[in-house]
Order: sequence, then C-alpha cells, then structure tokens
Amino acid sequence: MMSILTKRLCLSVTFVLGLISLSACGFQPVYKKSTETGYSSHQALQTIRISPLPDRPGQILHNLLRDRMNPLGQPRKPLYLLKATITETEKDLAVRLDNTTSRTNLTILVKYSLVSLSSNNIVFSSTARSTNSFDKLDDPYANLVAEDTARSRVLRQVADDMALQLGAYFNKLQ
Repeated sequence: MMSILTKRLCLSVTFVLGLISLSACGFQPVYKKSTETGYSSHQALQTIRISPLPDRPGQILHNLLRDRMNPLGQPRKPLYLLKATITETEKDLAVRLDNTTSRTNLTILVKYSLVSLSSNNIVFSSTARSTNSFDKLDDPYANLVAEDTARSRVLRQVADDMALQLGAYFNKLQ
C-alpha cells in the first residue's frame, strides 16, 4: 500500500506536470490583460456597438449580447459595429400515428460580421449555431411555452458563442 506521503507527492507531481503542459500548448485566458497595452479583450468587447436585429428573436439576441459584451449600455464612442442576420428553422423529428408531430428541433444560425468604424472594413466574420428540441403536445399553450423556452436556450447559447469568438479575436490581436 502507498503511504499518504507518497500519494501526496504523486498528486503534486501530476499537478505540476499538468500546469507545465498547459503552458506548453499555448493556453492563455481569453479575458487577460495584455502586458504590452494593459488592455483586455473584455474591454475591447465594450467598444462594440450592436446593430438592432429584427423580430422578437433578434431583440432577445441583441439584449443577450449587450449583457455579455457591454453591460453598461451601448458605447458612446464605438470603435466597431456588429452586424448580424438570424435564420431560424424548425424540423419535425417524431411523428405520431395520427400524422401529427410530437418532437421538433429548433435551430438558429447567426451570421455576423464586425466592422471597424474607422476604416468601414469587415475585420472579423463568423457564424454561431445552436439547436434545441422540444415536445409538441395537444395543448397549444404548452406548445407555445415549450417553443419559447427552446428558443431562449438556443439564443443564450448563440450569444455565449458569439461573445467568446469575438473575445478570442480581440485576444489574438494583442
């Protein structure tokens, strides 16, 4: 049997080797401050003005992005403009014997681009996509609530992905 001292030593060595391997692979926190500029990618996200998006899902996504990127509101002097288009699709997955749908996939795809306001050029563009499914029941109100809940989950995931991708872009610039 291994003694407690030997177990602790093995655990310590494993921990140190893990830290060394992380530094060797180029791991860096996304929101760290640059040693050269003293500027973090989180601060860069706060310089983005988010264009209004149409329809209710667009409004929800706009608000989620503002919460993640500039929670104090739109910047007074933005350096960038975020433009996005939302595509929402529903696909029936399961069909009952009476040919009615019992399960549906809701997919939202957002194509977005970051425009530098100083040069009016697109400096970054990408897509974010998420899918969630919900049950279709006999009650129309229950269907509406299930669909809205699935849409909220999908939009939350898309907003998280967009903020992370933009943060990684700004982190790469530093």
